[in-house]
Amino acid sequence: MLFGTSPLPHAPFLAPASSAALAKAAGFLGLHAKAALAWASTHTGVPALVVAAVALVVGYRVLRRSARFAVEVAVVSAALVFLTHLGMIRW
Repeated sequence: MLFGTSPLPHAPFLAPASSAALAKAAGFLGLHAKAALAWASTHTGVPALVVAAVALVVGYRVLRRSARFAVEVAVVSAALVFLTHLGMIRW
C-alpha cells in the first residue's frame, strides 16, 4: 500500500503480459508496419527505403519528445505525492 491507499479491486490491464502475448503483438505490429510501408511506397511513388527512413526519423523525434514529456510528468507527480505525504497539500 502506498500512503494508505487500497489496491485496485480488479485491473487486468495492469497485469504483466506474457512473453507469448508480447511476441504476438510485436508480430501484429510488424505486419501492419510492413503493409503501411508498402502502401505508402506504392501510392506516393517514393521508394520504400526512403519512406522507411523518413518514418524512422519522424518516429525517433516523436519518441524523444514524448520521453521528455513523460519525465516531466513523472517529476511533477512525484513532487505532488511527496508534498501531499508531508501534509503541505491537501486534496
